[in-house]
Amino acid sequence: MARLLRALAAVSIAAHEIRLDLEQGPAYLTFQADDDLETVADAFAARHDLKGGEGCTGRECVVRMLTSAMRLEMGDGSIGVNRVSVSGVEYRRQGAREVRRQGLEHAPPPQTAAPAARLVQAPCAPPFCAFECATSDAAVEERLARDFIQDNPELRELMTTYPPRRTCPRGALYPIFIGIPRSEVVQCVPRKHYGFRGGHRSKFGDRAYAFDFRDEAEYKRAYREAYFGATKKKAGWDCMRHYEIVASGAVPFFDDDPTQAPEGTLAFWPRKLLRALRTWPGVHSANSTVDADLLDASGYGALAAGLLTYLRDRLTTAALATYILETMGQADARKVLILSAHPAPDFLREFVVHGFREILGIDAVDFIKPQHLYEPSAEAPWDHAQRKDLYGNGFTYAYRLRDDPRVDRSDVAAKINAHFFDVVVYASVHRGLPYFDAVRGHYGPGEIAFVDGEDEHGWSNFSAALPEMGHYFMRELPDGCPPEVEVEGGFFASSGYLVL
Repeated sequence: MARLLRALAAVSIAAHEIRLDLEQGPAYLTFQADDDLETVADAFAARHDLKGGEGCTGRECVVRMLTSAMRLEMGDGSIGVNRVSVSGVEYRRQGAREVRRQGLEHAPPPQTAAPAARLVQAPCAPPFCAFECATSDAAVEERLARDFIQDNPELRELMTTYPPRRTCPRGALYPIFIGIPRSEVVQCVPRKHYGFRGGHRSKFGDRAYAFDFRDEAEYKRAYREAYFGATKKKAGWDCMRHYEIVASGAVPFFDDDPTQAPEGTLAFWPRKLLRALRTWPGVHSANSTVDADLLDASGYGALAAGLLTYLRDRLTTAALATYILETMGQADARKVLILSAHPAPDFLREFVVHGFREILGIDAVDFIKPQHLYEPSAEAPWDHAQRKDLYGNGFTYAYRLRDDPRVDRSDVAAKINAHFFDVVVYASVHRGLPYFDAVRGHYGPGEIAFVDGEDEHGWSNFSAALPEMGHYFMRELPDGCPPEVEVEGGFFASSGYLVL
């Protein structure tokens, strides 16, 4: 599926022709309305050797995705077929099955709680257990950080206000950030030994690193010891690596100019400040090297401390959940239902769940329950092979929550109908909208949040129609407004998108 999903791109001007950018170059899937679409899709998949991959395994799944793309292209409500809309059909199909399965699985919590498990800290093997701070006095570093934030216009504004919403004819759209658990954030800027980590080279002699699923501690240590962590626009501008670098006490160095991102994307990052690193003495953007003799050590220390403090205050998962509620005008909400459908990892969904659990405890109910977010237990023991299959090896998000048996995931539909929850958050809109009609029937737009955390994909039926039904938060928010298209009433709860 890597070739199929890398860029299932926009529909061409021909009525029934879809362009797909494959590894070997562009290919065109052409068809007529009266064709047997599955036969056409199967022939196309065979001709280009499309075998499937993450989230869509095997030729049969690829054929279903291509068939769905053709139906979307012919549909009156579609604004164009792209990677997300096509892969989303299969995600939603799989998600519907998972919603049904977990709906039968979860029973009310027992009236008498079982004895709490006895947990102790595991022994730690150096050099991962501790590190030396660059500044010996914590109060001095705190003062440096706060002064730097106050002196930098971007950080000063970001510390006190949220980026503005985008007002469009069909409703407002809101920028959002990925976030990172507070537990992943170091307490000080570490002492540095290397120029760059992340595939760059420097006169310090470091080398490109490749990490497997067993190496998360080493991955974080590498960033702690470097002045800069190399990062870039991947499938989208906002990515987990930016947060991991700052949380490790390093400074992100963008291969791409971050100010070129759309205005509503990377809106929580000081983009001009990060772009200016390209002109710092001793930091050479042409070959990504660092000359420690020319680097302004005190200026760097203030910068790193300022970014670390900003992230700790404004970019944690708890800050993410707080931002969603405050933006909705629901800061006093105490019972929140976080709905999703597909069990596979989705960074933003995972951190929305984590953040709400951080601030609300057991009153933040995640349904479905993403099993990989929770610590291994007797029922779901540690499995190296399973972690290897997680996106990004599960770094920074997997196993960060403790499964509390008091979280009540039973009778979700009945609770929605009774307006049991104060707020409903759809944490991964493209991958399923379970109980959509029931939620809309019992909750108003001010009580519903939609989170679109997919990679860069332009506009979709979701971002075109859902803003008028609730608060729509979009990670890769394009400039401008969605096209004003009519989306058929049953689009979000039928036609394979999720039928419950």
